[in-house]
Amino acid sequence: MFGIKKIDRLVIGGFIGPYFLSFFVAEFVLIMQFLWKFVDKIIGKGISLFQIMELLFFVSVKLIPMAIPLTILISSVMVFGNMAERYELTSIKSAGVSLLRTMRPGLYIAIATALFSMLCSNYLVPKANFEFQSRFAKIKRTKPTLNFEDGIFNEDFKGYEIRIDKKGSDGKTITGIIIEDHTNSDPNLINVIVANYGEMYVTADGNYFVMNLFDGIHYKEIKSSKSTKKDQEKKRSYPFMRTHFKEWTKVFDMSGFSFNDDLFELNRNKYDLLNSYQLINGIDSLNNRISEKISANHILRTHESKKNKNSKNKSPATSKARKNAVKKQSGGKDVNAEIKKKGKEQSVTKKANANQKTVGKIKKSRKIPLKQFNQLDTLDFTDLKSLVYTFKGKDKTSLLNNTKARVSVQRDRTSRSLSTIKSHTKEKGKYIYKLNEAYSWALVCIIFLFIGAPLGSIIRKGGYGYPLLFAIVFYMLFMIIVIFGQKLVKTQAMNPILAAWLPCIILLPICLLLSYKALNDAKVLDVSAITSWVQSRKVFNIK
Repeated sequence: MFGIKKIDRLVIGGFIGPYFLSFFVAEFVLIMQFLWKFVDKIIGKGISLFQIMELLFFVSVKLIPMAIPLTILISSVMVFGNMAERYELTSIKSAGVSLLRTMRPGLYIAIATALFSMLCSNYLVPKANFEFQSRFAKIKRTKPTLNFEDGIFNEDFKGYEIRIDKKGSDGKTITGIIIEDHTNSDPNLINVIVANYGEMYVTADGNYFVMNLFDGIHYKEIKSSKSTKKDQEKKRSYPFMRTHFKEWTKVFDMSGFSFNDDLFELNRNKYDLLNSYQLINGIDSLNNRISEKISANHILRTHESKKNKNSKNKSPATSKARKNAVKKQSGGKDVNAEIKKKGKEQSVTKKANANQKTVGKIKKSRKIPLKQFNQLDTLDFTDLKSLVYTFKGKDKTSLLNNTKARVSVQRDRTSRSLSTIKSHTKEKGKYIYKLNEAYSWALVCIIFLFIGAPLGSIIRKGGYGYPLLFAIVFYMLFMIIVIFGQKLVKTQAMNPILAAWLPCIILLPICLLLSYKALNDAKVLDVSAITSWVQSRKVFNIK
């Protein structure tokens, strides 16, 4: 084994079998979970066996980062449980070799597995997701009739809801058809087509989906072009049209099912399709969009500038030191009082100059006649709270109305900008979470080694019984934490970086506790100590 020590050879030889077996078991369980969730959309839809196997292959590649931590956990518990059950760990410890030295080959395997997990998350998983979605979209495009289920409304075509009572065995003949059309400007108006039977097919070029309907009725409400807002507020009834037909050909555009690879590459916004480099670029672009929205709106820009100024302000201790230094330079005099007096005098002079300038501007104005300003020289501008009080009559009301209109427009712009910034911030949080998730799951592989190996040495049971049970418990805890973090990121209740690393933060203390117990040959729960304490306290009076 090229100079490898016997203890390393023993651990590596024991790891190889359980490692690969645990990986295939974890992959099988996760693929079965996928099938249980999407079996009704794949099986029995006329898809060939080769296409199903192809889809399952890309799903299995996508699930590799989820299966790898469970693989490390199960294999480490099994290996060290078998060694403890055969008293190999006891003999190794009696020879002066610590448990950490025995775990070193497993640590190398866990580090290699963590690196493989990061490579999969950055290269294999985005490509597998892309190929899976592309093939699924092509299946929907070539066979859109497969998406119709008996008695269920189908919403694949934008603006339409289609329901079929029963579909024939040939996949073309249909009965009990209901088509609800919501493509009008007013979706509250009724526009429904009902037919007793018909047939459906796709054109030869694949651009259109055709439904030939027979023996039906078309119900439609007609909205008059002369209807006003008052009529709409009064809920005015519209004329209702009922049309009986023997044959009706309804054509649907298949552009909604089209799949252009270049367009998908440019406009994709699903985070599972991006690697780390693309996620970083997406975060930068979202930051640029947010900064553009802030710079375009002067209210948000001033708000951000105030925040930056407040963050750059110095601490109170430095301001006190600065005041003391100024007092020393001035010979102990209170310089701030003098500065405040001078500031008040300057502000008074500035207000007087500003009032004179405003009077001059108002007198030069052509929109308002000069008769309105005959009494301006006699007014005391120092007592006026606003320039509005210098106007009278219609000029004052027009000025207030114009100001109110501008304020409402600016308020609407600011609210739209805030909603856009909020959506960009939420999307950026998902990008940040996905970027950190790949590295967090890689670190979990190493943490699970330090959970599984001490746990196996403590329980001293090998095989697939106790190790599998304990491994499933810890893996369930891991998945619960992951789902919890994802929900918190979607609701913006937690920092995405903290949510991504939350499994590592919670599992790390458990890892350290189990490692400490295993190194000191202590039990996780000392049952004899608990029973002796209960008997000493006489909790239960049992005779």
